[in-house]
Amino acid sequence: MKRTEYWKKECFGSLVSNLTIIPITTAKRLGNKAEGCRAATTLGSFGKKGRNPNGVWARNNAGTSVVRVAVKRRSLGIKSRNPYRVGKNQNAILSQGSRRAATLGFGTQPLRGCLFLVSILFLSSFSSAQTNSSITGRVTDQHGASVAAAEVLLRSRNGSQSVATTDDNGTYSFRNVASGDYVLEIRKSGFATFTSNEFSFTRGQSLTHDIKLSVQAISESVVVTAAGTAQRIDEVSKAVSVLDDQSIEARRELTLSESLRGTPGIRVQQQGSIGALTTVRLRGLRNFDTAILLDGLRVRDASDINGSAVVVIPDLLPADLDRVEVLHGSGSSIYGTNAIGGVINLVPRTGTGRSHFEVGFDGGSLALFRERIRGAGGIGKRAGYSFGLTRLDVRRGVDGNDEYGNTVGVGRFQINVTPTVMISANFYGTIANGRINDSPFALPAAFNGGAYPAAVEGTTFHSDINNPDEGRRNRVLVGSVRLSQQVNGKLSYSIAYQHVGNQRRNYNGPRIDPKFAQFYPFGDFAFAGFNNGKTDTLDARANLRLGAHNLATAGFEYEGESIFQSSIPSFSPVNNTTDRQRTFAIFGQDQIFLLDDRLQISVGARGQYFSIRAADRPGSLGAIKPERSLTGDGSVAYFFRSQGTKLRAHVGNGFRAPSLFERFGQGTFSSLGFRRFGDPTLRAEQSISFDFGFDQRIAKDRARFGATYFYTHLKRVIAFNNNFGVDPLGLARFSGYENRRGGFARGLETYVDAAPWRNGALHASYTYTNSDRVVAGRGLQPEYVIPRHLLGINLTQRFRSFLLSFDLNRTGAYIAPVFENDFPFRTAELTFPGYTKADLFGSYERRLSEQVVMTLFAGADNLFSAKYFENGFRAPGIVGRGGVTFRFR
Repeated sequence: MKRTEYWKKECFGSLVSNLTIIPITTAKRLGNKAEGCRAATTLGSFGKKGRNPNGVWARNNAGTSVVRVAVKRRSLGIKSRNPYRVGKNQNAILSQGSRRAATLGFGTQPLRGCLFLVSILFLSSFSSAQTNSSITGRVTDQHGASVAAAEVLLRSRNGSQSVATTDDNGTYSFRNVASGDYVLEIRKSGFATFTSNEFSFTRGQSLTHDIKLSVQAISESVVVTAAGTAQRIDEVSKAVSVLDDQSIEARRELTLSESLRGTPGIRVQQQGSIGALTTVRLRGLRNFDTAILLDGLRVRDASDINGSAVVVIPDLLPADLDRVEVLHGSGSSIYGTNAIGGVINLVPRTGTGRSHFEVGFDGGSLALFRERIRGAGGIGKRAGYSFGLTRLDVRRGVDGNDEYGNTVGVGRFQINVTPTVMISANFYGTIANGRINDSPFALPAAFNGGAYPAAVEGTTFHSDINNPDEGRRNRVLVGSVRLSQQVNGKLSYSIAYQHVGNQRRNYNGPRIDPKFAQFYPFGDFAFAGFNNGKTDTLDARANLRLGAHNLATAGFEYEGESIFQSSIPSFSPVNNTTDRQRTFAIFGQDQIFLLDDRLQISVGARGQYFSIRAADRPGSLGAIKPERSLTGDGSVAYFFRSQGTKLRAHVGNGFRAPSLFERFGQGTFSSLGFRRFGDPTLRAEQSISFDFGFDQRIAKDRARFGATYFYTHLKRVIAFNNNFGVDPLGLARFSGYENRRGGFARGLETYVDAAPWRNGALHASYTYTNSDRVVAGRGLQPEYVIPRHLLGINLTQRFRSFLLSFDLNRTGAYIAPVFENDFPFRTAELTFPGYTKADLFGSYERRLSEQVVMTLFAGADNLFSAKYFENGFRAPGIVGRGGVTFRFR
């Protein structure tokens, strides 16, 4: 996330002397510390009649954050719009204000230009860093008791944020605050997270915001992924889902992919035991059509066959995350390659306040063990840190032999060099080892049942086979650093660098499982393959205020990627090869806010340019340069504030850059010798998609529901042609990669979020998907792995110190390919039946002392031990787990 300070208002210099601020506190008791009851989030309302500006009924004053303002308008010569945004009948400065920023691009020579700009702007910040500006307040519960150790985030519209923690009296403060438009977000375990309406702040001003937290409200949050800038979720003009750390912990999920199960439009598939190949597909698209981000920067494996994050996903654990944001629909104009179906942004935790730590251990079925330690805190008043370390072991998998081990380390550090300059650094690393089974294979009956016969174990397919010495070893290292600065009242910028390093080893030995010796008449083949990928990204963007109703964003991105490939034994004269490509992108976005911010419009565009060496383009291709990729994006939303209704629509392009393997892939075949099958002149994949829908708040903001219709057309894809006939490149290739037209995906996403009763929360979603792919000679055919129906329900309930979480996920029937393991090596397209997976976990929390809290938990995944197969791989049955955690403060 961008860490810039906030903007100055030109007219506010004269305003301060004419402004009288009268804080109103709503606390009834001052001495007692509050104890919350559940995790959720409250958002300010759209200004419904009969409510205060923060969306809570006036008669009980819950959630109040009030500041009275007296303005001498005539002395300022103001005749038209109220620059303080104070409603005629309101005594609050909290409002639905405009965003105040936009962006500058960086030219050709990015490093030199960026360093020159930073050196000038960075030094300029010291002249005006210290002011008397402050925002203070007190956080209480619904009874007026103080809420200590609550996290208070002050977010500006340009993406920067400051963090504070309430003391024993529930008070917080932010000093030396720059001018700008802000929202406050307050979090405390056991309470609904509170998000204020937008309010304006002037340099030199001092404001007081007193907040009351509630335990009965729907879960909401401020999001940054939809537009790259901070927005309340009710303001977003695109379809967005948010999963916070409290939800993940309540569900006791082991992996990130399982945490996403049940999210609207997401299909999660785990092919076998924990640690096996796992894919996450959005809106009926392919597994590599989803972009994975860490703090807004793209994470992928350059050595993957499609250049995506598919090989990284199985090893991603929620070690120390603040939340996960999911953008549904195209996001390439902001986030680049692979963002065709959507974006999953992993937002790290920001440390502040008193240091606190947590250690835990759990274990259960499959000889599963997990050890965790994490912590966070502030370093003085300017810096903070957070870290997490998790070890996950599965010593007996589904068949008793699928061992898996994974160590994940996560860290973040941030420091405010001055009130307007922040430097932050993120780290995410994983080392994973896992055994791999041999793939399922089709039986003769699979080819006698017509189109898409039923998948019946032992009849139409044989499930995966244990292989005692086949496995994989993956290492992923992600490190980034970001500099953010608020230069003045109109200009802010951020510059970020990220390195992603991947090392993958796939290996197999000669041993076979005696139970399956009949399937290996010639024994097994020993090999080792090595794939190392590196990706370096420089992202520079700036925000520039263009009037009172525009927040423009523009920037520059450079990405250099390389892969090294080696195999033992080698049949190729070009073993131990290294391939490279570079990409340059310029992008821009303008957010427009009209009609008192009820109408919000966003438009964006991106140009992606590719550079590869002429030496990598054989023969006549040396003079041909790869073609650029251009994408656009637009969205609109209109708010009916009195009814709590939002209508929204989104249209945009997505793209996927050709991977290094698709450009330069080659190999040696027993009968044909060395052959090239890559095409260095491939064009990027491109899609066009649109969606429209609504969001509705009801029952006094205790429930929200919505629906979205989506449509995606893959206009151009990269596919493998098994028989060219005549090679279009003139390189005598008999097969290889080429561009061709793609398929379609359309459907409907629906959701319900509710707090139906005290201390309870309900989240439900249903997705209908009709997805087709284009097959040469056959036209449109059903897309593999995508079911027509997905249903997810999550219910959490807290009763004093007990917390119960129940998940129910229904995955409909789908079609998947299963290959024959003997001549003529046909492919059977089988229909796998749907299945229902239920998870149940409960926990008990006990305070051992003022500084130590113990939590005991137990439960089970796949509670009813449903037997099902994913693409022919047997899934785990019931997996019981239990454990304990200790929190220290």
